[in-house]
Amino acid sequence: MNVQFGMWHFDGRPVEGKSLAKVSTVLEPFGAVETRVTQNLSLATVTAGTRSSRQSPESAPRILWNGRLDNREELAAQTGTVSSAFSDEEIVSAAYRRRGTDTFAKIVGDWAISIADEAKCELVLARDFAGTRPLFYTLKDRCTTWSTILEPLVLLGEHEPKLSEEYLAEWLAFFPQSHLTPYRDISSVPPGSFVRIAPGGVFVRNYWNLESVQAVRYRNDREYEEHFRSVFRVAVRRRLITDGPILGELSGGMDSSSIICLADSVLDAGAPRLDTVTYFDAQEPNWDELPYARLVERKRGRTGHHIDVGTGQSLSDQAIPARFSAIPTSASARSSAARVFDQIVSDNGYRVILSGLGGDEMLGGVPTPVPELANLLVRLETLRFLRQSFRWALAKRKPIVQLWLSVLASFFAPRTIESAAAAAAWNWLTPGFRMRNRERLGPPARPFRFFGPLPSLEANSAAVEALGRQISCVPVPRGPLYEWRYPFLDRDLVAFCSAIPRDQLVRPKERRSLMRRALAGIVPREILERKRKAYVSRGLVKALAGEWQMLREAPFQSEDLGIVDSALLRTWVAQAEQGKDVPVLPLLRTLALERWLRELYAEDQRGSPLLQLPAPRAPQEFLGRETPS
Repeated sequence: MNVQFGMWHFDGRPVEGKSLAKVSTVLEPFGAVETRVTQNLSLATVTAGTRSSRQSPESAPRILWNGRLDNREELAAQTGTVSSAFSDEEIVSAAYRRRGTDTFAKIVGDWAISIADEAKCELVLARDFAGTRPLFYTLKDRCTTWSTILEPLVLLGEHEPKLSEEYLAEWLAFFPQSHLTPYRDISSVPPGSFVRIAPGGVFVRNYWNLESVQAVRYRNDREYEEHFRSVFRVAVRRRLITDGPILGELSGGMDSSSIICLADSVLDAGAPRLDTVTYFDAQEPNWDELPYARLVERKRGRTGHHIDVGTGQSLSDQAIPARFSAIPTSASARSSAARVFDQIVSDNGYRVILSGLGGDEMLGGVPTPVPELANLLVRLETLRFLRQSFRWALAKRKPIVQLWLSVLASFFAPRTIESAAAAAAWNWLTPGFRMRNRERLGPPARPFRFFGPLPSLEANSAAVEALGRQISCVPVPRGPLYEWRYPFLDRDLVAFCSAIPRDQLVRPKERRSLMRRALAGIVPREILERKRKAYVSRGLVKALAGEWQMLREAPFQSEDLGIVDSALLRTWVAQAEQGKDVPVLPLLRTLALERWLRELYAEDQRGSPLLQLPAPRAPQEFLGRETPS
């Protein structure tokens, strides 16, 4: 794991030692702090088990690398370096010195990079296409500060940071846009983009997107299946490269099961041990995952860790955490099940966790015909459009006219109407907050275009963006230290799934068609043929009750900020406790936000606030409105 932090005064002022000392205190949990300081440029890096790089000439740009380079040999060959003799950082540095920012599109892996060029007086920050590694920055008074974790940027300032109302609204409804943070003056580098920071301002550019993907066409299903197995195998193998044991989530569903089964087939002798962890709820008859997880365990001849969330949903008795959390987190992150997970990771020394996130979105987990039919419509393939429409109408048991209306609506998404309806559903929020954020409280909607990329490609781009938002809301763990890896978000795999015909991924009555065909014999048949997993409604209600029990007595910080009407919130929670049909997840998110706001004013054992924030006298003094860069 590699953490980086930097501070640069463009006007030549020296970096104060007390500032670096304060940052070092925040970074210490991640490893030994190594500080490099020049006359007006300070770089502080934290390393844990990474190779040290050869020192670059003083005149060369200073490059900080955080991540995993998956195409080492390819990039090394392009730069004339020997892959086996150089670190990832050195190979990327050589590529950047040769091609500049054009290098970013050539890098495959999970990564974030910082490049401080004193000669040009500019800082360049970039992240991988899915945003799996965070990277934050701020520019104020001709001083730029950046970090791969958010806490130093929040705690370093002399004044309290204003919160971003846009972030809070989008966090309540879904996941915020990836360039936002909870703080008005701190931004995040968007996935698939680089940010150039100079005395003249901040400039953001996209360096890669799915629109650059070339179509892939084969003669028959077998060739698509072979190509998928190959690219998926590579995606899994890339994420098994580490020095210690690996833990893989095993939910009993198709995504996590396929990762574990394929990983077993590519692990070489002497490779790190791969264990599994399964969450189950013995009290929920529709969500007992153990029987399916045990099919995989039986196949691999090894029993994994099991965590019962039915008895593990109780929240921590500690009302306030012992350390500052820079972003809001869900109630599940503070449940006893989460503490059991952390203990398992700590006791076994896991540093890599494999996740099946992205499988549904990339491989047709939602059996919708809209992208396929929209493709045929914009291509004017009338006969095939009619034929596929009838097949889908029969499979979905819907009138064909209704299906056609759904396809047409995808080109004219009534975002305004949907957003207004969604905002109206948040009745416990104040009218002013709902009115200002009516679009942000609604579902993200991006209509297809008649002219431009195919609708299926646009749908995949929207899915990648949504996944990037979700990943951006995952806090960087500090105890124990580990990193999440997502095989289904491998760039080559995402590009392949976006380049093939949509009817390879999902067909009438064949959800996950390509995945089921390609992994037959690798993943247990019972898992490939199982229906979609059930949704755990009772678990959410239990979490809501536990969160409310801790928050109900004290005054509401979110009400002081003009976000929540506490009287209405109490009414809605009471209805949920009575078993009435209410939006449980939005209520749970509202309570999680309230808890986080209280934590901003919490006092640690020394009696000082974890984050130095005075109580706001008016919402406008604390909340800030975002403006585009």
